Amino acid sequence: MGPVATVFAVDDDERFLTAIGRVLQLGGYDVEKVPSAASFLQRQPSPALGCLLVDLQMPEMTGLEFHERLRQTGWTQPVVFLSGQGTIPASTQALKAGAIDFLTKPVRSEDLLASVGEAVERHRTILAAAHDLALLQSKYASLTPREREVCVGVARGQLNKQIAYDLDLTLATIKFHRARGLIKLGVNSVPELVLLLDKLGVLEAPIGPVSQR
Repeated sequence: MGPVATVFAVDDDERFLTAIGRVLQLGGYDVEKVPSAASFLQRQPSPALGCLLVDLQMPEMTGLEFHERLRQTGWTQPVVFLSGQGTIPASTQALKAGAIDFLTKPVRSEDLLASVGEAVERHRTILAAAHDLALLQSKYASLTPREREVCVGVARGQLNKQIAYDLDLTLATIKFHRARGLIKLGVNSVPELVLLLDKLGVLEAPIGPVSQR
């Protein structure tokens, strides 16, 4: 089994927090009940697998203001907004801000669990993508500076002899660095190399000074 998702419920209504907490726990989630946006920001909990349920209308800081503060910190857990005033402008504003869903209080248990389930799956995808990117970055970091120059040149469509000329190296040396670079990166072809380096954003900018003849 995978990790249990945590739902952070941020609302100043204690009775409502208690009610939805029971529903979410019965749905198999860990629940962290937080009475205000300020309390959450002060605690800065670990963004493990899960999502946030945020009341749109809270004193001191609105749900939208809270969401924007989270975005500025790089918080990745998706947000589901809740409000006792389910107006079209409010829901539109919430969704434009990047919320997964907008629910009107009182919310039905099945609607709550459906929205939370969607948010958790979205976060699971985000975490998986971040893990994959970190793995690619680790592989790229294992290359020597010369291997990086050669691999980037290959990915940009240069022939071995062109790279050899640019770097003032022999063709055999270029082939050696190319082979070692591909092995370290775990790719078997140029298209795979291009895809990997493109994901890292390496091909969008120069990798550093290249010696010229």
